[in-house]
Amino acid sequence: GDFANNIGGTGSVVKSGDKTLTLSGANSYTGGTTISGGTLVATNVDALGTGNVTDNATLELNTGGTFDNAIGGTGSVVKSGDKTLTLSGANSYSGATTISGGTLIAANVNALGTGAIDNRASLLLDASGQFTVTDLTTGSGGNTEIGAGSTLQATTLTQKSDSTLTINLNSNTVDPVIHAASQVSLAGTLDITGVGDVLDSDPASTDDLDTFTLIASDKTIAGDFEKLTVAGMDADLADFITVDGRIDDTGKQYELTTALTWYADRDDAVTDAHGTFNLTNADGSFAVNTVLENVDATLDPASSTGWDGTSLIKQGAGTLILNAENTYTGGTTISGGTLVATNVEALGTGDVTDNAVLELNTGGTFDNAISGIGQVVKSGDETLMLSGTNTYSGGTLISGGTLVASNVEALGTGDVTNDAVLELNTSGDFDNAISGSG
Repeated sequence: GDFANNIGGTGSVVKSGDKTLTLSGANSYTGGTTISGGTLVATNVDALGTGNVTDNATLELNTGGTFDNAIGGTGSVVKSGDKTLTLSGANSYSGATTISGGTLIAANVNALGTGAIDNRASLLLDASGQFTVTDLTTGSGGNTEIGAGSTLQATTLTQKSDSTLTINLNSNTVDPVIHAASQVSLAGTLDITGVGDVLDSDPASTDDLDTFTLIASDKTIAGDFEKLTVAGMDADLADFITVDGRIDDTGKQYELTTALTWYADRDDAVTDAHGTFNLTNADGSFAVNTVLENVDATLDPASSTGWDGTSLIKQGAGTLILNAENTYTGGTTISGGTLVATNVEALGTGDVTDNAVLELNTGGTFDNAISGIGQVVKSGDETLMLSGTNTYSGGTLISGGTLVASNVEALGTGDVTNDAVLELNTSGDFDNAISGSG
């Protein structure tokens, strides 16, 4: 039944028998509460007075507000109703915790006792510390949120279909956020906020692309999330960066990763170049250490241009550095800034249209044809041979190493500033003006 009388004094209250009793008053007794049988329902956050609660049966909290009575015993706790309730005490009860309605906020790392947790509504772990539980299950329609600065150590983690796991990474410095000593089973939605606190929004190179472990299991992870939403990157996030989540190759970690978006919605976005790459800082630089390959036009049927993903265009004042032996065939256009090749095969196999600065900091034989109004710079200490019939008009600067021209027209039509070594291994009439200290 419903016991609505207000209870005061220094004595204790004992709930016995197998029936369900509801306390609805704002009680002030200080002697503590013992539940030895049945179910005790509190519909007022002050219903159990100010003393500790020894729960050896079932305590149901159908109320809102902050419940700071310490809860011990072998019994279970049920959060029902549609209100938001905060547990702020260091609780030690060993029975299960069930959230059947509303929101339960755990504001103490020990608030949920030591038993299994069955979340069918909304649970927020919000204590800026490590929660340690046995089994945490989020049922269909439920949402479990790991608050900012909080982490979870569990025996098992289960996310059922149509459930949501929310992880707030603001102020987070711990990797992984969730660790399970046994089984992890994933489904439903993963909702990530505060990503900018753990991932670099403006890396300088493909080597700086980040990986942050969200969930780690000592055993193989079963299933996967059906949907991922990500928020909280810096407002100046580089346009070429995308954030994604995936289970790693070991099958034991769910990772949050950054990747290049040169080909939208592709699993291998780092190597399949297609799209626009914008440096956040127009005067900045970015180094690409992965191979750029041709992309079949059929992989992008929605493309209005029908572009086949075989060419590279460098625009803007920034510096783009290509370090890999690339295989794209559609040619390279430099319309602004500087394009640096540190591998003789970095520009693929197509022609180069240089209307800004092409810097070749490499050795070997460069046989791509170079045209345009831009400059070519030979840097570094290696020996580079230009073997093509080139027509670029912006001049040539040799700042390091040796530049070998094996074609009388290899250096285009502009002047040559030689501050290192120029070797002419050719015949014919070389009429470019040569100056410099080399």
